[in-house]
Amino acid sequence: MNNTAIKKVEKKQSIRQTSKKNQQKLVYQIDVMSVKMFLMSAIVAIVILVVATTIISMNNKITKTQTEIAKIEQKTKALNNENEDLKLKAADLMSNSRLEKIAEKAGLNLNDNNMRNVK
Repeated sequence: MNNTAIKKVEKKQSIRQTSKKNQQKLVYQIDVMSVKMFLMSAIVAIVILVVATTIISMNNKITKTQTEIAKIEQKTKALNNENEDLKLKAADLMSNSRLEKIAEKAGLNLNDNNMRNVK
């Protein structure tokens, strides 16, 4: 072989080696990108899972709180009704006509001054 032919062969080998190295670099870069993409996807999935779990938990707490508020409102309404009934009973018990009847039964004579003092 002559010198030119050797140089051509060497040049072809050099080109093949460079091409092989470039292919290896490209494969490595693709592998690194694949790993990065997988990790990013995993992180995004974890974040979405955490956010979804938090939202569900908060919704459950809100529902529980709303139920408790409704129960308290019912108890408050019942207590207000009971309070109104007791006020009516107290007013009835303190009425002048009732007190006069009790005084008569006890043999007492209540005049207007005594009745004012009762109020």
